[in-house]
Amino acid sequence: MSSIPSSALPAFLRGIEPRARVLARAQAGPALDDERLLADVREEFSARAARLPLAEWPVRYWGLLLARDELGQPSGQTPAHPLYSLTHTRRLALLLRLVVGLEPAGAARVMGLSETAYRALWADAEDKLAEQGVGPAVLMRWHEAFQREARGDAAPADTATRTPARHAPPTARPRTPRWRPSPLQWGLGAVALVLLAVLAATFIWPPAPMAPRAAEPVADAAPATLEPAPGAPPRDMAAALVVDPDFALLDAAPDAPWREGVAFLSWATVQRGVPLPAPLDLPPAAARPWDQMPPASQALLAPVEAAWPALDAPAQAALLANAEAWAGFDGARREALQAAYAAWVQRPALERSALRAAHAEWMALDAGEREALTATAAALAALPAAAQQAQRAAFAALDAQAQRDWVVGPRLGAQLPGLRPLLAFVPATEQAALIAALEALGEPTRTALAARVAAMGTAERAALRGKVLAAPTDARPGLLAEAAGP
Repeated sequence: MSSIPSSALPAFLRGIEPRARVLARAQAGPALDDERLLADVREEFSARAARLPLAEWPVRYWGLLLARDELGQPSGQTPAHPLYSLTHTRRLALLLRLVVGLEPAGAARVMGLSETAYRALWADAEDKLAEQGVGPAVLMRWHEAFQREARGDAAPADTATRTPARHAPPTARPRTPRWRPSPLQWGLGAVALVLLAVLAATFIWPPAPMAPRAAEPVADAAPATLEPAPGAPPRDMAAALVVDPDFALLDAAPDAPWREGVAFLSWATVQRGVPLPAPLDLPPAAARPWDQMPPASQALLAPVEAAWPALDAPAQAALLANAEAWAGFDGARREALQAAYAAWVQRPALERSALRAAHAEWMALDAGEREALTATAAALAALPAAAQQAQRAAFAALDAQAQRDWVVGPRLGAQLPGLRPLLAFVPATEQAALIAALEALGEPTRTALAARVAAMGTAERAALRGKVLAAPTDARPGLLAEAAGP
């Protein structure tokens, strides 16, 4: 297909193969020769890609991978893990959601099933795992671990049974990522990852092969979030809540603006034509030594005391803000928040991931953008129901890519369509790094860069993209500004 740039196929494979490797190893066992499997799929897909529209590439790739005989049965000895108690098709139905993030319709198409049949398989897999003590909290940790491994930042649990990932780790971002091509891509940035590594409930996939101990369920490898291990002292729920990355999300009001969706509110804000407040140049957070904090904050943050010196200043500031907020709550609000926390860990993992993603997108906006989106949400709420529905319908009528462009907020979202050629056909982590650099530019510079990018050829855009990504993070905006010049 002549309209597809030559760089599209390598970029697509770079983006999808890390997830394919994780899915294949989880489906067929850690003894699988994943390099050979992926090479065979790569060759077969490359031979067909030119005849397929781009929109069909992901579904066709997953279809080719799932058709491989190697995925039919686990390879060699498998870990004593509840996942391998499921049948082949049930395990695959589960992994298509936890690893790949396919919605039921897409997963059903990949598996060659009706959507009803796929949903039944998924529900049956959850039921089978629940019989072994694997509930929503454990599935959540499996999902988190799969995503970390696909990104390349999960260390092997046992090098004797598992080879390290053979792909490069993602480019680091100085702030919470805002670009999420899938609702299963979620996170609260460095704070969430550091805290999840500290908390005892963190689960790393896959565990070293081990037999379940007598009188204990197989799922002990990943205990429920709020349940202490047998014989362990009771956990302080207040302390666990205060250090939890979801503290701010759980404390948000039911009608908080971010629940409307950052993309929709960003688009609606620009449609209103109200000028955005200027971005605030806030001073960087300063590190706080543990022994200089108030005793009350130390008590609430006790679960992360050992890791405190290793946390960066923004992570420390976020935790201190949680502790100070908790200290200011009255008894009724604390009880309500604890009840919400207990209910939160019982919600389906994918539901929580979608809410986390929406909240993280909101927190990644600057203060002026949040102020503008809050005003837009209030203005929409004051409209008649028919007018509100018309606004939502107009946004829904945009194509999927145009809707996703607005996730980065109203400032950059209005200009992102013109910059889209610079971001096309690159993995999500590289897109996130490029968007972070674009955010650091002023609006006139971004406008000039969009005009310059439109005049570039494919090779020139690829060269600029490679030059920017190869540079240190703080040097990238300067390179883009230089490219925007005459």
